Amino acid sequence: MPEKLTEARVKALAFEGKPAVVRDEKVTGLLVAVNKTGKSYKVQRDLWQGPRGRRVLVKTVRHTLGGTEEMTLDDARSRALAVLDQIKRGIDPNAPPPDPAADAGGWTVRRLYDEYIADMRTRECSERTVANMEDRLSRYLPDWADLPIAEVRRSTARDAHRRITRDHGGPSANKTLRDFRAAYNFALKVVDDPDALPGNPVAAVTFNKERSSNRVIMPEDLADWWARVQALPNPLRRDMHKLGLLSGLRPGTLVGIRRDWVRLDAPAISIPRMKSGRSFDLPLSEHMVEVVRHALAAGDVLFPGAPWLFPSRSTKTFEVIATQVWKEKALPSETGHILRHTYRTVAQGVGVDKVNARLLLDNTVPGIEGVYIHERALFDTLLAEQERMTAAILALLEPSTTTD
Repeated sequence: MPEKLTEARVKALAFEGKPAVVRDEKVTGLLVAVNKTGKSYKVQRDLWQGPRGRRVLVKTVRHTLGGTEEMTLDDARSRALAVLDQIKRGIDPNAPPPDPAADAGGWTVRRLYDEYIADMRTRECSERTVANMEDRLSRYLPDWADLPIAEVRRSTARDAHRRITRDHGGPSANKTLRDFRAAYNFALKVVDDPDALPGNPVAAVTFNKERSSNRVIMPEDLADWWARVQALPNPLRRDMHKLGLLSGLRPGTLVGIRRDWVRLDAPAISIPRMKSGRSFDLPLSEHMVEVVRHALAAGDVLFPGAPWLFPSRSTKTFEVIATQVWKEKALPSETGHILRHTYRTVAQGVGVDKVNARLLLDNTVPGIEGVYIHERALFDTLLAEQERMTAAILALLEPSTTTD
């Protein structure tokens, strides 16, 4: 019978003399296969092919996603949903990949995205980025899926951008057409016959003006921001935004922190996979430890047994989930990525070494692949810098520095 898998449950699975599988209750078709040599995430689903109304069962597909040591359960679920969708559309994920250069000129938009996403995974792009791209295609360009890419004209792209802007907003329109532009550029790169495809049709699109993604909260405004955070009624959301400012974590990573990643004795939060594809140990200053302790205590009361540091409740299914939304009505445009940019600005202002600042933000530094607890000398240096960063931020917040 399927069960609600957790990271702890997957970690505890062990070989008991014969191969076994444990199926996930949350994502139908995802399973953990346990054998003598190890554990891996797999998906299983019936593959049907043929025209609608005359589809026939071809076979049952079982496809390996990767070892349980290579990806988190959340990543496995995201990847499983994408592969299961492929199988649902009649595509065998185990089939030998077609030569991408052989017929790029005749690809449909759906095939274009499949090929580009395969290339993204080769480059180890995050599954969140892939899932968001696929979601925008199915949500905003459903009529394009079966359209040959050579038939997407400049006027077609401009009309789609205007329609999405009108119905769903400027940022959604921009992201959707940028997705297509990137995928089309990939097709132009791999196509055998350069004349088989016209130039990128998105060249004709005038993108909507968006607010700069590099905005920051000015130092003189931080005390007022902190006071408004303190006034939020939900203690978990208060702690989430505070940790966001004090850590500079990407908001997508921040909201998905799991309790079993928290190591207050280290003190760190050990994140198994970041957007960069690397693992990362976030050093915790003394004040950050108190914020995390407060969040753990609040979670025990509000969502006992939840595996996340910042759990929430789905408005659709009412199940307990990791928080999905980091925006606040009381803090318009003052949560999320702006806190990461603010952290970077404070680091520059107090003279934190540029390499250390990049490491604290999990930005790429040539020659250094990651930050790990066992690299004690490096971690101790970063922990000292984190204490310095927290002190600088708290100095700007006086007198509103309580975690209560």
